[in-house]
Amino acid sequence: MAKQRQHHMSIRLDDELYRWAKEKCKAQFGIGLSPLLKMFLRAFVTQRGVGFYVGDDDLCKLFNSWLVKKKMEKGRKGCFPIPGPRLKDLYEL
Repeated sequence: MAKQRQHHMSIRLDDELYRWAKEKCKAQFGIGLSPLLKMFLRAFVTQRGVGFYVGDDDLCKLFNSWLVKKKMEKGRKGCFPIPGPRLKDLYEL
């Protein structure tokens, strides 16, 4: 097993989202948020694309559209913005 170090990460969340995520982790999986975030990060760095499935169909379509938009915007500095979903739209769904 690789040597582990403790790193501190700050994520700005509203209180309600934090509470819901914490409660769901504990109720459904019996884990805290930290192991869940580690799984997401491991999937992200080892898989093609994002590496995990976004479950709800509406959210999945919106998320995929946002990813395609971000890939197209990469390297387009100074150009007009590409229409499509914004990160804010993902948070509001």
